[in-house]
Amino acid sequence: MAELHLQAGDDHVERLAHENDPVRAVVELIWNAIDAEAPEVTVTLVHDDILGAITKTTVADTGHGIARDELDATFGRIGGSWKRFATKTKNGKRGLHGERGEGRLRAFALGNRVTWVSHSVDTTGALQRVEVGGSTAHRHVFNYDSKLASDSPTGTVVTAWNDSQKSLGILEAESTLDVLRSHFAPVLLNDEHLSLTYNGVPIDPADAIASSDDSPLPFTDEDGNAHAASLRIIEWKSGKHRAIYYGQDAEHFVHEESAKDIETQFRYSAYVTWDGLDHEALSILGLGDMAGGPVGALWSAARDGIRSHFAGRRRERRKEQLEKWKKEKVYPYEGKAKSETEKAERAVFDVVASTLASQISNKSKDSARVTLTLLQSALRQDPEKLGTLFHEVAALTSTDRDTLARLLGETTLPAIIKAANVVTSRNKFLAGLERLLFPPEGTDTIGERDHLHPMLERELWIFGEAYHLMSSERGLTEMLRNHLRLEGLPTKGVQPVKRWDEKGGRVDLHLAVKMQEFDISRHLVVELKAPEITLGRKELDQVEDYANTVLKNAAFATDKATWDFILVGTDYDELVENRFIEGGRSQGQVLAPPPKSGRPTVRVFVRRWRDILDENRGRLRFMTSNLEHDPSLEDGLNHIRQQYADLLPTTMADRGESDDQASESA
Repeated sequence: MAELHLQAGDDHVERLAHENDPVRAVVELIWNAIDAEAPEVTVTLVHDDILGAITKTTVADTGHGIARDELDATFGRIGGSWKRFATKTKNGKRGLHGERGEGRLRAFALGNRVTWVSHSVDTTGALQRVEVGGSTAHRHVFNYDSKLASDSPTGTVVTAWNDSQKSLGILEAESTLDVLRSHFAPVLLNDEHLSLTYNGVPIDPADAIASSDDSPLPFTDEDGNAHAASLRIIEWKSGKHRAIYYGQDAEHFVHEESAKDIETQFRYSAYVTWDGLDHEALSILGLGDMAGGPVGALWSAARDGIRSHFAGRRRERRKEQLEKWKKEKVYPYEGKAKSETEKAERAVFDVVASTLASQISNKSKDSARVTLTLLQSALRQDPEKLGTLFHEVAALTSTDRDTLARLLGETTLPAIIKAANVVTSRNKFLAGLERLLFPPEGTDTIGERDHLHPMLERELWIFGEAYHLMSSERGLTEMLRNHLRLEGLPTKGVQPVKRWDEKGGRVDLHLAVKMQEFDISRHLVVELKAPEITLGRKELDQVEDYANTVLKNAAFATDKATWDFILVGTDYDELVENRFIEGGRSQGQVLAPPPKSGRPTVRVFVRRWRDILDENRGRLRFMTSNLEHDPSLEDGLNHIRQQYADLLPTTMADRGESDDQASESA
């Protein structure tokens, strides 16, 4: 058999294969079949008769197959796939999903040996049989053979042999069916000629849909330009899947991200369609609202649209439940409320009872009646707590009372309390942090390593909502290990990472998040300096050394990662300010090397704490102004004393007269 050598190293292919994610491998292989215009796609799992483990996985389709003259483009290089420059499949039957030419490499997540046996019709009308094989022993080498065939339908069968006995149990989990239904619902619902079968189970999303809603999603970017997108929300009858998908058309959604943080009560998939989601837009969509421009505005609008949809669904669900109780005569109130106090009591009761509805029997009316009556009694007999609520409600204007009643019908009381607490706590922390960073004369200051650093480990939202702490006060070698873990690669035997001068280095905070689109990893490295230090050449050189290490060290080599290094202090000198690059001055950007193939994107910023505090306050301003919450510096300091007493200097942990006097004199 002849050989094809993939234009990438074996380690690079291993990273692209993501061999720890077999479900995603199945998804990508199915998409390859759909892009091949297959009307039928069948996934089969074969088990060992003795051990019961999955020994072989096949993905068979009845598409147009892989032609001999397509082998080099299909198996000989990464990127530059013909799909990137096309919008339709080969014969124009469907829109295209893939475009990077990496889906085939995912097959190595299903086994250590993979073969593709494909039948296709060439340009002369002759039927060809092509067989391609590869293994994890040499991931960048594919053996192939081609010959004329007869009496065989076109199509491709991908077979992965699990000789190494890797764990593939997730492929048989019910959650995998949820993923497949959610992922392929748009194309399956829109293409009546396409069928998908997974291990003997037809994937028919129509049978699993509880409800479906399509709505326009208008949004305006930061420059005031109006855009039109659409939002489709499918609620599922069962499962735990919650995800958002983004794409240019109503069938192909390239970018996926979890939606568990948006809505937890419903099982759903949200599909956002916007014709502006080209390759460049999709590459930054994972940054969320930090992406800026139309992409960031779309990301925020999608979340707002989902929240608005489910606020309405909760209203419907509560109203239906309350009407059901009233119809069954188990609702403990009769007639209309006779006073404002009773009206408020009913509003609270309705919220609490409907929230606990899943815990109240639907089978026994007597049981439900007893439970609801006890709940009513408990609310009535706690005057110390309910009295305050009734007093506040009675003091409201009629407009505010109507607003309260509507709000209590739209969300849960715990959700209102949680949201308000998050905003007020963050606002107080910002005020307290400002007091610590810019202390009045005559008061104690805080250190970077002992005080400021450990506090910020617990308040990472200051640098971005999506990030997770990977390491704190660890060396460059540990930073590399974290990067490899995020990529799903082995960390054993990692060589020590050195700077250009052969010295090591310790980074303060290494944050990271794994984006779903194209498996991009986004890293944020924060270097903190004590409040009394003015940032200058020494501090800037330190951070740039770290950035250049990531950029030049082969161990970090991948074009699927971005690294932002941020040097943070209370102020910087003129030398640092003169280093700001054109177009990045407002963000304090000092380094932005042009992207190189196979290398990460690296940027360096210098930020003042004053600017970071103002930006975070700006994001909270709308909520804090409506909550009428404007904590003083002293309120903020007291909040930090309560939350971080163990991290403050002894003289600051306890409130003292000298501290009060110093604050007043300032």
